[in-house]
Amino acid sequence: MRRVLYIWLPQLPLDLRIRKQDPRLEAPFAIISEIKNAWRITHLNETGKQAGLTPGLSLPDARAICPTLLTEPSDRTREDALLRALWRWADTLSPWVSPDPPDGLFLDITGCAHLFGGEKEMGEFAQTRLSDMQITSNIGIADTKTAAWALARYCSTDIQIARAGQTKEALSHVPLEGLRLEPKLSSDLRRTGLKTIGQLSDIKSAELSRRFGLSLTKSLSTALGYAPDPVSPKSADTLYAARMTLPDPIGFKDDLKHVLERLTASVCKRLEADAKGARRYYLTVRCVDTGDHTLQIGFARPSYEQAAIMQQFERPLEELKIEFGADWFRLKAAHIEPIQPFQISLDQHKQAEDDTSRVISTLGNRLGFDRVRQFMPVQSHLPEREFVQVEAIDRREVVIWHAAPRERPIRLFNQPERLVILEPGRPPKRFQWRKSVYSTYKAKGPERLSSEWWQEGGGAVRDYWQVQTESGPRFWLLTYPGSDEPVWYFAGRFP
Repeated sequence: MRRVLYIWLPQLPLDLRIRKQDPRLEAPFAIISEIKNAWRITHLNETGKQAGLTPGLSLPDARAICPTLLTEPSDRTREDALLRALWRWADTLSPWVSPDPPDGLFLDITGCAHLFGGEKEMGEFAQTRLSDMQITSNIGIADTKTAAWALARYCSTDIQIARAGQTKEALSHVPLEGLRLEPKLSSDLRRTGLKTIGQLSDIKSAELSRRFGLSLTKSLSTALGYAPDPVSPKSADTLYAARMTLPDPIGFKDDLKHVLERLTASVCKRLEADAKGARRYYLTVRCVDTGDHTLQIGFARPSYEQAAIMQQFERPLEELKIEFGADWFRLKAAHIEPIQPFQISLDQHKQAEDDTSRVISTLGNRLGFDRVRQFMPVQSHLPEREFVQVEAIDRREVVIWHAAPRERPIRLFNQPERLVILEPGRPPKRFQWRKSVYSTYKAKGPERLSSEWWQEGGGAVRDYWQVQTESGPRFWLLTYPGSDEPVWYFAGRFP
């Protein structure tokens, strides 16, 4: 018979934020999240519960009850990362593990419990290991996923076990919410006086389905094992990392580079085998006196080349100050992306792209990638809205962009500059711009562009003229039609 173990992590956000010796343990502390346009409490420590607070309270009401309440907003990214880390850790218990976001894990422990001395011992082993990581947990073990889920969440003991073939008896006193029903269905059942799963199981399935629908009987059959509900295992994401522990601390730069060379060789070999590359690499150096120091580098394009990684880490390693040596090192590749093979071309376009990526990577690692920017096209008929500045390593998809039907200047002024009209005309026959006087030789236009009414601040209707001057430069001038006195602006310059 199949057996399922469910690990519930009821205080996962709190366990992620507070640790032993943390002063917030002694003060009321809560995790809040924005629910229905209001900040509400989702998790509380014991001090907060003793102060009369409960999950679901809005933040103003909670502060009115307990003015000394400390709060932090929920961080789903960090919580998901912790759950995924525990997902990988659960492989020590069973090879069949499936996450149950946001705070649970399903394990198929069929044929595994005897390795720990029994199901109870296995549950105690899991709880002990989680307790060592300062993570609170409740465990339920039963024949089905739903039963194990209900026992872990709605029973008072930390480890609740339903013996094989006795799922119905174990769930008899569990409330209806243990079936994971819709809130409206649970409310309708409670109005009829039904409060526990045992009361439901005593009623014929035909009567339940006729009055409350097939979803109720399906959930009940799944919980009691009459319908299959297997644990669908998923393999955790591959972690491309390597670490090294030395018997004696080292501090010379050559020794550090030798360690990094061995770490990068291990990581890059696995990335290359999987045809993947990383945009970020993190090197953690643990010094015997100052603790962990994390160095990071980035790439404009995903890379698994060991030489490039070593080159980008040269500057961070030079700036790292090690006085008494370091004895623990870890290199991790992040932002993994597949690398598509390409055919070498004769026109060297691919080589030019690689060279540009190397330049962007080098500048980004020295100056910061937020300071290295590039232009990306945006679909718009207004010149100032046809492009946007983004970080050079921004991975956004290029939009379908259509070039303007008429020639555009090579240099465009985002804020047009006003001209001084010396001899009026359409366009002006003589004008002054930046202390220089120009005379119009010939002109082409106007090109009228309307505003984007669907955009906030889309601008007004304007006319553009291409003006060839007698002295040689060719300008792009604009004016706003319909004004009493025409005002002309310098909008751009052609090559």
